Order: sequence, then structure tokens, then C-alpha cells
Amino acid sequence: MRLSRFFIDDTLASGQVLSLPAHLVNYLVNVLRLKQNSPIILFNGQTNSQPLGEFNATIVELSKRHCRVLIGEFVAVNNESPINTHLFQGISRGERMDYTIQKAVELGVNRITPVSTQYSNSRKLNNKQLQKKILHWQGVASSACEQSGRVAQVEVSPPITVHDMAKHIADFNLLLSPIGENTLSQLNLASNNSVNIFIGPEGGLSTEEIRLAQEYGYLDVTLGSRILRTETAGLAILSILQFLWGDLC
Repeated sequence: MRLSRFFIDDTLASGQVLSLPAHLVNYLVNVLRLKQNSPIILFNGQTNSQPLGEFNATIVELSKRHCRVLIGEFVAVNNESPINTHLFQGISRGERMDYTIQKAVELGVNRITPVSTQYSNSRKLNNKQLQKKILHWQGVASSACEQSGRVAQVEVSPPITVHDMAKHIADFNLLLSPIGENTLSQLNLASNNSVNIFIGPEGGLSTEEIRLAQEYGYLDVTLGSRILRTETAGLAILSILQFLWGDLC
């Protein structure tokens, strides 16, 4: 039986007794219906003080509103991709953006930055609504890490504009376009260790945004003769890149 995994935004150490946050308590009690002495797995995604990995843990106290766990053995796990991928995703609507974030994390993306573009509906959100969106997107990413067995936390950065993308440097920068002049098979990608991927929202990118991206070193590429939805394009190119680097086999 596969044990349930949970991301904890805190320091973890063997022998520590930890009280879990309220949202996890509710999930443990009302969804998973776990009991005292049930085993679970915890990870915090931190890499600065220890190798990547996760902790075995045991529920030692559980009620409807409170849960304490005893943290046990640390198990080293490194299932991260050999290529560092940063997805710059034009903000799409509701469930499409959630789907893109969730599946990109499952496919091994290292970082996701939403991009507010001319045709993004985020331009209609006030600051409070946008902050709520950011927290929601990070929650989607954390849940995807839990489900997929990843132990590194994938950050969803605050939204930026195309003008801000010049600050983010990678070995290779790809701009997906249905009318792109290049294909992945034509490019010598194997010698690069990091790739930035820029994808527009449902309405695509404006001529000015495409021009700016190209000015910042983004090479326009097409994935074939069919036009892919925004939530499909990122997943398609991530899958291809992970296959080329041996992460998917």
C-alpha cells in the first residue's frame, strides 16, 4: 500500500514531534480517514541543509482538529530531472492554468512563472485577487509534488510581464508558436543544461510580445502542423525535453 505524502513548509528532523497544519488535519481525518499509529511520509523540499529526500512519520495523536506526528527515518530520494526547465506560462483561465501547473510539475518542471500578457484575463484582477491566485497556484504545485513523489518543491513565482523575462537567463530559450520557423529536431539542445519555455495564453501573444521575446533571445519553435491549446503545448514540449535528457524513458 502506497503511503500518503505531504509537503511541510518547515524544518524537519528525525525524532521531532510536529503538529500538522489545520488543512492537513482535515484531510487526514475526513478524506483519508487515517487513525493513530498510521504511517505517512513528510518532505519539505529544502536542499540547503541536507540532501534531497523525505521522512517516514507516524501519527501519534489525532482528533478532528489536531494531529501530531513523530518524524522517523530520513530516506534520501532524488528523482529530479537532469535538465533544469523553467516554464513561463501566459496566464490562462481557471482550470486550464491549474491543469498546466499540475501536469508540468508531474513532468519534472523546476519552476513556473505566470506571465501577464495582453490577452491574459489576469489583467482584470485586482491585487487582492491576484495574491489569492498566487497562493492557489502554489498549492496546486505542492499537491502535484506530493502525488508524483517529488521531494523538491516547485516554486510558482509571482506573475511578471514579458518585459521582465529578460532577467531570467538559461542556456536555451524557446518560444512556442504555431507559426514558428524552427523545430526541436533541428536544434542542438543536448549540450544545454537549462531551458526556458515561453507559452502564450488562450488568445496567444501579441506581435509586440513576440518581438520582445525574440529580442531577449527566445527562439520561436513549432511542435508540428497542429495548433495545440495553451494547456497542451507546455506539457508536450516538457515531455519531449525530458525524453531527450533521459528523464522519461
